[in-house]
Amino acid sequence: MIYLKRVSIWKDGNYKKFSKLDEDKDVDLLIIGGGITGSSLLYHLKKSNLKVLLAEQNRVGYSVTGSSTGKLNFLQNDLIDSIRNNYNDEVARLYLKSQMDSIRKIVEVINKDNIDCDIKKVNSYLYTNKDNEIDKIKEVKKFLSESGIEVFDGKSDLVKSKYMIYVEGTYVFHPIKFIHGLIDDCDNVYEKTSIKKIEKRGEKYICHTGRNVIKTKYVAVCSHYPFFNIPFLFPIKGSLEKSYLSACKSRVNPISLISYSKPFISIRTHKNYLIYLSNSDSLNKCTDDKKNFGELCKKVSDLNINPDYLWSNIDIMTNDCLPYIGKIKDNMFIATGYNTWGLTNGFSAGSIISDILMNRDNEYVKLFNPKRVNAIKYLKTITDIYENISGYVKGFNSSNKSIKKSKDGKSTLKVHGSSLSNKCPHMGCGLIYNCIEKTFDCPCHGSRFDIKGRCLSGPANNDI
Repeated sequence: MIYLKRVSIWKDGNYKKFSKLDEDKDVDLLIIGGGITGSSLLYHLKKSNLKVLLAEQNRVGYSVTGSSTGKLNFLQNDLIDSIRNNYNDEVARLYLKSQMDSIRKIVEVINKDNIDCDIKKVNSYLYTNKDNEIDKIKEVKKFLSESGIEVFDGKSDLVKSKYMIYVEGTYVFHPIKFIHGLIDDCDNVYEKTSIKKIEKRGEKYICHTGRNVIKTKYVAVCSHYPFFNIPFLFPIKGSLEKSYLSACKSRVNPISLISYSKPFISIRTHKNYLIYLSNSDSLNKCTDDKKNFGELCKKVSDLNINPDYLWSNIDIMTNDCLPYIGKIKDNMFIATGYNTWGLTNGFSAGSIISDILMNRDNEYVKLFNPKRVNAIKYLKTITDIYENISGYVKGFNSSNKSIKKSKDGKSTLKVHGSSLSNKCPHMGCGLIYNCIEKTFDCPCHGSRFDIKGRCLSGPANNDI
């Protein structure tokens, strides 16, 4: 295989660099995370009287948002069916409305603020090549039609399918360009600024970066996977899914397409590139990155194209298929668990949390309440606990293969001359070396570290 660039196509560009925080701050709201959620929340509060600070561990937009497919779509594989099964049609219809509202508002913001983010209106397709899923997609078509959405039968030469439908009014865009369009004019954004510890003292949260302290009344944790376990206990409320992506030069008419069920195939166009996602599976099962990237390359080669970019991404899957967005305790908010649809849900989360802070009504507050209880979740919780344990065991076994004892007796990873700790700082899981992207990856909760041991994405907030 030939790898030209082992990085997301969205990250291959020159973007504004924000300063690293180098002094103590006293603010009304600290936003932790500079992806689509944190940036959206900051944007929605621009005209408020709140003194806001956004702290990003890496670079703005470079974590999950910058590794996504960049789709704005409400035809979301089997997710609507799963929500209907977990709850009812009314809840599923409200979730569908939230996605359509988010798309509409994003387009309005892009047009109003003249954000150059390569947005393009496309038809979105949902397909299956399995006989037992034909009726399921027909049921999706019926549900959408009953919800007032026009749905059409479709076809595409890009995939083999036995049945396919499509909708209009969906979009694709450049996610990092969009984020920078939201916040480039802000002077309260800090990169390379990791929040390592949060304490509650009286009416204030004291947030430590390792060098400085941020005092704040409110905290919004918008960092994809929460870096703390208490009070939210997230490791037993969701699981992680890893996907493998490529961008290949190809002349294809604009399209957005996804399969109904796992293993997902997701395709979209971007200028003269075809972006192809495949091999999605539970994080603890995706420990052989070389094999999964190889299978991805085989699939795109069957289309007579070759990858110019290769990268992977990790998504959080919630037990009941709805995101967790809202207040979790005194003046602390969380936004996570987007079930692979982070762009629409992330922008919506920014709107929801800003409305709560400003005492405005928002019809989606109850839907996404992170304190909600659903009995259907309990069996899935057992599965999530098993996957956490399985990831820990696989990481321990894999890292043992390349462990070297240092002079002080501590275990370290030895790869390409680098001598690093073999334990993820988050919860001590063993790290696995990703030989394609040249990163150390945690198979338990998705933290990633570069070849020098620097933390690229959490929940870990320390280097190795």
